[in-house]
Amino acid sequence: MELTSKDYSWAYITADRCLRQGPCELIYACLVPSGASTINYLKNGTDTNGDTIICLECAAVTNRQFSPRVPIYCDKGLWVDVGTGTTAILVIWRNL
Repeated sequence: MELTSKDYSWAYITADRCLRQGPCELIYACLVPSGASTINYLKNGTDTNGDTIICLECAAVTNRQFSPRVPIYCDKGLWVDVGTGTTAILVIWRNL
């Protein structure tokens, strides 16, 4: 069965948020910084105690993309920890 856009979820995150409780696949993320320095985390879990998947960090006001070659399996859920100096983070995932 071929996947379509309806099989994916997305959110434009401006504050810490649980995107999924339960298994999913992280497909893509794009950091939109508002300041010259920011640190943000995508985690396998439902809160700040989840396992870090990646730290999205930048030292300049320029978008930073995270696009893994294959989706990242998150067995516990998907949590986004938004740091200061961040306008938003666009996240795309697929619920399993």
